[in-house]
Amino acid sequence: MAIIFYIFLSFSLPFLWILYFFKKDKHPEPIFWLIIAFLLGISSSLISYYFEKNIFLGETWLKYFIFALIEEFFKFFVIWFFVFSQKVFDEPIDAMIYMMFSALGFAFFENFLLALNPKTINIVPTLIYRFFSANLLHVLASSLIGYGYAFFVKTRRIFPLAISFISGTFLHFLHNYLIISLPPGILNLPILWTVFLVVLSELNYLTKNG
Repeated sequence: MAIIFYIFLSFSLPFLWILYFFKKDKHPEPIFWLIIAFLLGISSSLISYYFEKNIFLGETWLKYFIFALIEEFFKFFVIWFFVFSQKVFDEPIDAMIYMMFSALGFAFFENFLLALNPKTINIVPTLIYRFFSANLLHVLASSLIGYGYAFFVKTRRIFPLAISFISGTFLHFLHNYLIISLPPGILNLPILWTVFLVVLSELNYLTKNG
């Protein structure tokens, strides 16, 4: 029963972020493809772990940057390869929605592994804290990249996509590095909530101009 409860928390907490943004989509995506995006997000976490476990750089800023780059790249790549080529991707805002579900899969798998780790103390409070930090981070970073791709689809300009990818990766790196360098929540939570407002404005823009 405990495992079922942990699965529920691992999924439902990050899903609350997705639900908030998802309700802003005037033309909701098919459930089937959202599930596919979620599963692809889980697969991206496995692929990322495969590459990360072979990188030995010590506890340096470069390690955290490379890890962030790997994770953001694969969260985007699996959606770009399997979803963005489908007819279901028919309006720019879809890029942000599918990237959010990819982030949901990634965050869920991280949460669940943490819950199963015998070294984790106070599992429920830890998962709740991750709801406000790491889970939100994954959604925001992927949303930034999704917005860049949406802008690319609308304008065929590669520069905004590059900037959004760099922004999402840097946000991910900064979050992880601050957690190690400073007490949790000192800077990373205010930064995430500031970016949350930016992502919200981006989604509103796509909703009105998609």
